[in-house]
Amino acid sequence: MSDVNKRTQYRSMVVRYRPWQRTVVVVAAVLMLLAVTSLSFLRGRDSGDVDFQYLKEQRDDFEQALLKVKKERDAAEQNYTNTRVGAVIDRKSVNSVRQVIKEHQQTIAELTEEISFYKGLMSPSERDRGLSVRGVEIFATVDPSRFQYKLVLQQTALKHRLLRGVLNVDIVGQLETVDLLEAKERRYSLAELSDDIQHGKIPLKFKYFQNIEGELVLPVGFNAQKLEIVAISTVPKKVHVEETINWKVQEH
Repeated sequence: MSDVNKRTQYRSMVVRYRPWQRTVVVVAAVLMLLAVTSLSFLRGRDSGDVDFQYLKEQRDDFEQALLKVKKERDAAEQNYTNTRVGAVIDRKSVNSVRQVIKEHQQTIAELTEEISFYKGLMSPSERDRGLSVRGVEIFATVDPSRFQYKLVLQQTALKHRLLRGVLNVDIVGQLETVDLLEAKERRYSLAELSDDIQHGKIPLKFKYFQNIEGELVLPVGFNAQKLEIVAISTVPKKVHVEETINWKVQEH
């Protein structure tokens, strides 16, 4: 009896056999997985739509900003161009005004000189009375050896009477020698170089002033340096005038 009582006692449980229950569990799990996947997809798609819309809005904003920058750049370039053109126009205007002022100043100087000239003729001082060389002008031409000249002789007196006399003009300079080692001083009378002068001594005959003008041609190799002028009047009184003037060529 004791052996029987000491044996391990096992309890038995009866389980009802349900073959379809496992299938239901598997189907439910699959359905749950599909639901979770769909939900994730939908949420991802919605999030993607939101991101795409945001990026699209950002792109539109950048395009608007780029268009604004381009307009500002074009405006700046136009302003720069206008400024350059304006500066050129301003420079031209300034240069034009300066040229006009220069011409007016030259005209005023010439008129002032003429006024002084006629004033000296009509109201000379005791020291200035008699015969004088008013001025000498030499102008260049297209021919480098040909020049135009103009000399003005005037009589300064309280009462002007006909003046008679003679004028001699010599052009003095250096004449290059054949070997070009040295140059020798040489003088030519104006009559030798100008066809407008018929005699060596130029006759003077005037009451107020007399112009002597024409063209002269310098010999080859001759470099003019100065003019030596001697004017002598015999009537109404004897006056002897000598002047040396540097050879200075002016442009027309």
